Amino acid sequence: MSPSKRETTRRIVFVARRFAGESLRSAQAIRKLDGVSLLGICEHAPTAEGAKVFDDLLRVEDTHDASQLLAAARALEERHGRLAQLITAQETLLEPVARTGEALGLRGMSTATVRRALDKSLLKRALEEAGIRTAQDLLVTSDEDARRFAESVGYPFVLKPLSGSGGLATWCIRSSQQLELALELMRPSETSAVLAESYLRGQELCFDTITIENEPRFYSICCYRPSILEALEYPRTQWSCVMPREMDGERYADFISQGLKAVRALEVGDAMTHMEGFLLEDGGVSFTDATLRPAGARIGPMLAFAYDIDPHLAWARAVLDGCFDGPWERSYAVGTVFLRGEGRGLVERVDGLERVRRQVGDLIVEARPPRVGSAKSATYTGDGYLTLRHRETAVVEDALRFIAQAVRIEYSQPELPAPTDSDERERWSHRLQYFDKQLNRPVWDEDPSPGLKDA
Repeated sequence: MSPSKRETTRRIVFVARRFAGESLRSAQAIRKLDGVSLLGICEHAPTAEGAKVFDDLLRVEDTHDASQLLAAARALEERHGRLAQLITAQETLLEPVARTGEALGLRGMSTATVRRALDKSLLKRALEEAGIRTAQDLLVTSDEDARRFAESVGYPFVLKPLSGSGGLATWCIRSSQQLELALELMRPSETSAVLAESYLRGQELCFDTITIENEPRFYSICCYRPSILEALEYPRTQWSCVMPREMDGERYADFISQGLKAVRALEVGDAMTHMEGFLLEDGGVSFTDATLRPAGARIGPMLAFAYDIDPHLAWARAVLDGCFDGPWERSYAVGTVFLRGEGRGLVERVDGLERVRRQVGDLIVEARPPRVGSAKSATYTGDGYLTLRHRETAVVEDALRFIAQAVRIEYSQPELPAPTDSDERERWSHRLQYFDKQLNRPVWDEDPSPGLKDA
């Protein structure tokens, strides 16, 4: 390698548990940047397609272990020369990657920044100091703390871990019996605190930004229907996300204003951020969660369809180049409905897809129908999805409602008619195991199947 090339090459280390689906597309986007030599650290060997994206790749037993990441990063540095940056697009890896980068003295997001956003207690304090409304809360380190909070705010209220995404380990506590079960499973303590929050009523939305040097340069909103917590409680409801084309009306003005203020308060540097909050029934807005990576639940691909952009490249340009290539025009409304239903076991039958193809097939831009024989998903993103777009938001909303009514999934086992105490314990325990290390990866992220138009 010539001295001039050695000086201009940026050796970027991308960390993921496995390079497939969204992680692979993110890696491919990094590869498109100027002057990048892409190195990787993972747990699982990639496919041939995934391996060829990298100049070198090391496997470790646990990518969440910062000491293993540090050893692997040093090995890559010995092979290739001084590293420029370690990055990840997976939420649970943000902190170990930040710790490793700091140990090596590399550019990138600090551990303090990551914790300020991902630790829900620290997040709420940062937002409150900036004058941004959040739900009434209490840091719970004992069973008695939770019981006192229940007496103070009444039922229902929310109990959730301090970190993590996806809502699977978040519970809506509706009775003292449910509270005792949650406490038994979560075991709050001084070293393993959980957060109790008042229950928010209203329209849940998310707020996504691209931020350069702490200043949001792009933002987008997306509406959740119903809220994530309601979707987890009522699996018969086919959960959907709607990205309205119009964002400049009075309805969203306060949410956007407060969202921008919140992102500035978090001082995230060069990042893509994702926040969640509510338009409250009694007026005003309240924010609940934040993270420093591209959004899940197909929101990244929805941005691609709304703006005709490559969201993975936009993320890479922000976190590695410190650049935003906009402004972009939001040309379309986009919506995704996640297909699921009542029952347990395996997917046995899917009805209504042909009717959907006939009625609204011209609106469908991406699809992953539920696959017969697959195990039922544990999360609200279901067993498949359909994504639609149109220039009119109302057309997308009407089509999503039609799909939710038309598609029915049958499973190998019926839903239990009325959960007993032991059934609820099993269900909550099952949800809790999916909290750690993003075990709730959707099946289509690694094994896509043809869309409706190609099936």
